[in-house]
Amino acid sequence: PDPFPISSTHLIYISDPAGGSLYGRPYVSVKYMYIYVCFHYLSPTTSKSLCISQASQMSTLSSSLVYLLLLASLCLPSSGPRLVTGIPPGPVVQCTSGNTNCLVHNGYGAFLDGTNCRVAAAAYPSTESELLRFVSDASLANQKMKVVTRYSHSIPKLCCPGGPDGTGLVISTEKLNHVVRVDVQSRRITVESGITLHELIEAGATHGLALTHSPYWLGLSLGGMLCTGAHGSSFVGKGGAVHEYVVGMKIVVPTTWPDVDGYFAKVISLEEDDPDLLAAKVSLGVLGVISQ
Repeated sequence: PDPFPISSTHLIYISDPAGGSLYGRPYVSVKYMYIYVCFHYLSPTTSKSLCISQASQMSTLSSSLVYLLLLASLCLPSSGPRLVTGIPPGPVVQCTSGNTNCLVHNGYGAFLDGTNCRVAAAAYPSTESELLRFVSDASLANQKMKVVTRYSHSIPKLCCPGGPDGTGLVISTEKLNHVVRVDVQSRRITVESGITLHELIEAGATHGLALTHSPYWLGLSLGGMLCTGAHGSSFVGKGGAVHEYVVGMKIVVPTTWPDVDGYFAKVISLEEDDPDLLAAKVSLGVLGVISQ
């Protein structure tokens, strides 16, 4: 819409018994929760602001709870800063019988549209040759397929195959997480698409290398980052998008006719000067399965 609203909110806790004023509003010998909200309407031709403030006296109980919250946030062990850790999401593919009759969801536990994704089976290739076989079998059976990453950090339903519910195949890249080669001199690293951002950073650091930019969450897979255009926050160099630094890819795609080995799939290698590389980088997973 025009104008487009941008809002900012500040919540300030005041406990100074001496009194004073804040934004022109006096306070004396009481504890206040002060809320100050501004809406800024910006357009090419106009700029308007509407600010609303509210100050309310807090009860003794509310004041005590705020004190306890602030105290808890400041408590540190005597040995130094605390190590803050997190628990990654659980399995995003849950099957009732081996790797068949499966329910697929994302790392949040629910898709944006609130619906479930049921598939006939899930595949877990650990090599490119195994991936080729899974894609070939699904292609021969005319079965729709999609890729799901280890933690499926995707709000939209990108990992769910099309077609009737419960008939598709999901191919997990969880086990395709190996480092293929590292070229320190050219500062290039070749990895499989299921490697997580954490694993990629560690692999580079072992050889004195580092990513130029990256998103914030270490559980993302490289293939997932590329397919969705994930990025960091910078305009330096080529910018913060991870795919801008990819110079080659290998993708497994289905075929209509079998090759000499009988596979209804093939591996496509895209080099730095290949114009199709630009399309393959941010494909939303519809052009094939990224192997490397």
